[in-house]
Amino acid sequence: MNLLIGVNIQTLQQRIQTLSITLWVLLLYLSTGFCESNNLLTIQGQVTDEQNNVLTDYIISAESQNHNITYSSKTNFRGEFSLKNLPADTCIVSVRHLSTLLTQQEVTLTEKSLVSVNFVIKGTSSISGFLLDSVNNLPLQITGEIQIALLKEDEWVERIYKGKVSNGFFKVNNLLSGRYSIIDAFDGFVFASSDSPILTVYPDIHIGGVEVLLKPGANVFGRFVDDENGKPISKVLVGVGSVKRSSIYAEGTSIHETESNVTGEFRLTTPNDPETYSAFTVIASHPYYQTNRWRWDLLPNKTEYTLGTLQLKPFLSLQGRVSKSKSYHSVGGLEVHLKMHNKSGDFFRAAAQPERTALTDIDGTFLFTELHPIDYSLTISRNDLILASIESVNPQSNIPLNIHLPMLKTLHGKVIDEQQRPIEDARLYVILKNENPYGHNVILAMKHTDANGLFQMQVMETKPYLLSLDVSKGGYLSRVYPNVKLRSEPLVVTLPKGLSIKGRVILPSEIPSDGYYDIKIFPENVKMEPTLNTLALNRPLLTKRFPISDETFEINGLFDEKYILYVTGKGIETTEMKVTATDEDQYMLIVVENPTVELNGQVLWADTSEPVQNTLVSRSWYPWELSPYDMSLTLDRFETETDSQGRFTFPDLTQGRYQLHIRVVQTVFDTDTEKNKRLHIHKSVEIPVICDETYHIYLGKADGTPFVDASN
Repeated sequence: MNLLIGVNIQTLQQRIQTLSITLWVLLLYLSTGFCESNNLLTIQGQVTDEQNNVLTDYIISAESQNHNITYSSKTNFRGEFSLKNLPADTCIVSVRHLSTLLTQQEVTLTEKSLVSVNFVIKGTSSISGFLLDSVNNLPLQITGEIQIALLKEDEWVERIYKGKVSNGFFKVNNLLSGRYSIIDAFDGFVFASSDSPILTVYPDIHIGGVEVLLKPGANVFGRFVDDENGKPISKVLVGVGSVKRSSIYAEGTSIHETESNVTGEFRLTTPNDPETYSAFTVIASHPYYQTNRWRWDLLPNKTEYTLGTLQLKPFLSLQGRVSKSKSYHSVGGLEVHLKMHNKSGDFFRAAAQPERTALTDIDGTFLFTELHPIDYSLTISRNDLILASIESVNPQSNIPLNIHLPMLKTLHGKVIDEQQRPIEDARLYVILKNENPYGHNVILAMKHTDANGLFQMQVMETKPYLLSLDVSKGGYLSRVYPNVKLRSEPLVVTLPKGLSIKGRVILPSEIPSDGYYDIKIFPENVKMEPTLNTLALNRPLLTKRFPISDETFEINGLFDEKYILYVTGKGIETTEMKVTATDEDQYMLIVVENPTVELNGQVLWADTSEPVQNTLVSRSWYPWELSPYDMSLTLDRFETETDSQGRFTFPDLTQGRYQLHIRVVQTVFDTDTEKNKRLHIHKSVEIPVICDETYHIYLGKADGTPFVDASN
């Protein structure tokens, strides 16, 4: 017995000694790791190509050799990157683009807190070909420079590469992989077709034998300077586009682009066929200047246009500071969000980014750059909780913002049904109304009820008439509470149980099996008349889509009212039925008998019977063709242009009467003012579409007299 105890004591002493060594090693490791974590380092740098173009959205990664951890970042619009919080170690820094490894470099991080590493990416591909006369397909005697643009996904130019041309033969070397378009930079010539060739380049390949057909054009010269100090601006991306004589929308087409040189000068050639084009536009963009646009008339027999000095205004900035208060001791790391107002007809709005985000520093300051002189809505949030909102700010005022965060208050309550039972997973939105007609409403908070129907959310304090609470749940009637007061007592929300409409649809057999049909619900008293008025949007209350394979449907959450139900879809003639929402489990039968039809037309001149091409034809629409989210800006799908024979088509129509609005432009040169005058000709007709036939629409006076103004 004593021997057994002695052995156990000896074993216990050995285990204690082993445990002590283990704890000592663990503490040493933790202390070493702690020291290393306090000595965090940064690698920063820039990525460019061999022509000193900055490379954006390239992936930079640093792999720590001892810690086996990879840190990564992306280059910004200046090609810059920053890898932070790195341990003292030897790292392999890699540059990748679209999963392709481009280069690597070993970097040792020691006592320095900041290490700079720059990369120059060498292109390994090339493009070559010939500049040919579009009439005889022979090489043009052009010697000089050619420009090729690397395209973004949205077809905008990302950067430009230059090459040499000798007697019509061109070659551009050192290209990175991507999609390239040849830019019109040939003195006196433009592309014979409207679009230049687009070529896809892969690493280590050569694309040869590219044929570029050219025709004579008009030369355009100009020089960009800073609006504030008059200094020349280089690397301005400038595009020149000709305006078609017969185009309703006076916008430049067939854009040709280049960059300004170190003296701010640019030279481009634009199409000037007098029977096709009447004017040209110049659009200039630069990373540090506001985008701008100018327009000039094309004059007969003129091939040289000297535009002189064109001034660009620097981008605006918006600076602000969030003040500390008793409720907010920390104002660092707040998310400041700018959202462009919904105001059409402003060129700057087409060029500006619609939304921007910045973070406050430890002192609560923030800065937005590269802004245009337009109105924005501003919100400040932390962890998706809105802390402050300003309905309208404009960087043009040049006044720093000083923002005091309002108090947060608690909105809490319970959602129940008509039998006082709690409703779980009901969705609640607290919405701040924007009084500016072009501004944006803000969702201050969003929450779902728990199993007991309870909810609680933090909401910034504001005027009660600006707050509303939206409560919804599938199968229940939604409720909207305006003028929400943030009080201490709980809010009790009662959601009545909604009724439903159920049905079974029989569709024509020729409808594809992978198609769909829509069920659209309207109030009973809505007039189902076709209209061309973009302000008269009688949109459906709701729309729900079903695959063709689903013969039955169910629409829930409706009031005890009568509705008009429509079955619509591609190739499906719209079918109407008057229905009443009910709580009964019964299905109505809806039979769709006919497919859709086409409206085919041709626009002709009345005096000559010649076709009128580039005529804009708009058709009226019925309310069942809309969705609940349609706006006046989304109705361009009801427009089309006539082709060279004056023909147009509107497919997938339901038989009925449609209004057509015909618009065409005649451009005539006024010798007195030396400007092109655009005469707008309009005509409206109403057509009964009952079968697939071609309607002929005539424009002009029967006696052949010319048009004299836009009223004819």
